[in-house]
Parts: sequence; structure tokens; C-alpha cells
Amino acid sequence: MEASTLLSILFPIAVIQIVGWAVPGPNHLTIITASVTAGRTAGLRAAMGIASGALTWTLIAVSGIAVVFEVVPSLYVALRFFGAGYLIYLGINVFRAVRQGGMFRLDANAYSPATNAPFRTAYFVMMTNPKAVLFFGSILTAFIPPESSGWLMIIIAVQVGLLGAILNAFAAIFFSSAVFMRWFQAAGIWMSVVFGVLFSALGALVAWDALREFLGI
Repeated sequence: MEASTLLSILFPIAVIQIVGWAVPGPNHLTIITASVTAGRTAGLRAAMGIASGALTWTLIAVSGIAVVFEVVPSLYVALRFFGAGYLIYLGINVFRAVRQGGMFRLDANAYSPATNAPFRTAYFVMMTNPKAVLFFGSILTAFIPPESSGWLMIIIAVQVGLLGAILNAFAAIFFSSAVFMRWFQAAGIWMSVVFGVLFSALGALVAWDALREFLGI
């Protein structure tokens, strides 16, 4: 495959991935939560969890397994309900922290799963994120030529995983900077309320969309 042909495949995938990353969502919230509550190392672990989830979804998509969601739509609906429930669970944990003075204080042993298990939590958020299913199951595969070689699939997977790691690491470093950490911690209770609402609202919206699809309304 010529370099120009390869670039014409990889470039649009990278652009769409960057655009998708720039849209606020549960991935960002998880990274920010880990970064501000437990420091830069935890934020980077969360970032790598998101990137690992992106790599996993890419491997699923390029292997053709994602077609299962089209053949059995109920599996996709079930995943959306599961992801919605987990986001609401994270929101409830944040609200619980409000009763203890807020979640945005450096404490690696308290408050949120995103704080004391950043990689695992971020990976789970990514794997149950319906937006990820849409991106990796349809948009990503739309740019992959039919009968592509195994090497092209590997290159695409590496690009998505590496770019995801870079983008999310940038977010972790940015939000774990001294200025942001002081700001979040100074407004700990109010920011905890905001993040609790965001996690819960995202979960509720995903659940509502899944319910509408399930009921056909």
C-alpha cells in the first residue's frame, strides 16, 4: 500500500477521533476526577484506562465482531443500560462525598472509584460508553476499506490507541496542574455537586435513549 493511500485512511480516522475526544463526556469527567482528587499519576492512569478501552474497541471493530450489535440490537441496548447504570453509580458516589466536605481533595483512598481505582474505572467507563460503540462500531469501520490487510488493521489499532493515550494524557496533565487543583479544591463542595449532576445526568440521558429504543418510541 502506498504512503498516500495509507495517509488517506489514517488521517480522517485521526480527525474524527480528535473531534470525538474534544466533546465533553464521561471519559473527561473520569480523568478530571482522578486528576484533581488523587493527583497527576492517578489522572494519567485514568487516561491510560480510557486509551486502553479505545484500543479494545478498535480491535473489536476491525475484527468484525461489532457487526453482532447490528444483528442483535438488544445487546447494544443492554450495553447502554449497563453503561447508564455505571455512570449513575459514579454520580451517587460523588454526591456521597458532598456529605464529607466534597470530593476534590487529594486523598487516594476515598470518595470515588475514579480516585482509588483510576485505570480500572476509566477502562470500564470507556467500554460501557455508548458513544464509543457508535464511533468504533460504525464511524471507524466506515473508513476502513473492504478486504483490508491484517497489517492495516494493526496500524489503525495502534494509531487509535496511541493517539488516545496522548490526548487523554494531555487532559490529565492539564487538569492536575497546580492552578486547576487549587481551584477545584477551593470549590470542593460545589464542584462535587456539579460533577455528581453531570455523571448522573449523562447516565439518565443514556438510559432514556436506550429505553426509547427498546420500546420503539
